[in-house]
Amino acid sequence: MQGRITKVLNMKPPEILSMLEEAAGTRMYEMKKDAALKTLHKKQSKVDEIDNVLGQEILPALEKLRKERAQYMQWVNGNAELDRLKRFCVAFEFFEAEKVKDAAVNDVEQLRARTAEIHENIKQLDMEMDEREKNIAELTEEKEKRMDSDIKGLSEKVDKLSNAMVKETSIYSNQKDTLKTEKAAIVKVSSVIDGTVS
Repeated sequence: MQGRITKVLNMKPPEILSMLEEAAGTRMYEMKKDAALKTLHKKQSKVDEIDNVLGQEILPALEKLRKERAQYMQWVNGNAELDRLKRFCVAFEFFEAEKVKDAAVNDVEQLRARTAEIHENIKQLDMEMDEREKNIAELTEEKEKRMDSDIKGLSEKVDKLSNAMVKETSIYSNQKDTLKTEKAAIVKVSSVIDGTVS
């Protein structure tokens, strides 16, 4: 016991405090407090690490996602507006096509009426042509009959004139031969006369 008292007297204040705490039973709580402080320190370092990760990785990624979401919402709104404008354009094109179709139907009706009128005119012209062709055929036949009689008369005249011409030609040839003969005779007689005179 004497040695323990000496030991206690030689202890430093922290050692005395430690012994008193152990005797009072507060040492256990102190150890729990230290363990809790160590755990708290570890947890704080984890929180700091999480804050660091949150600040460097998660918050920028979250900001990027927010921007992408805003862009997506803008794209969705633009897409909806585009769909609305497309529907408007389709409606306008349909309206214009209806107008063109109505105008085309009207033009077709006018063309059909004009075609019917032209067909009627063609029928009338065909009838007139047939009538004129009949007249031409009749006139041609009459002309040919007249020409046949005229040609016969002219042919007879040509034959008469040809015969007369042949007669006249032969008379002319005979007279020419006679003239030649007479000239030759005159020349003969003339030369004989000239010969006798000299």
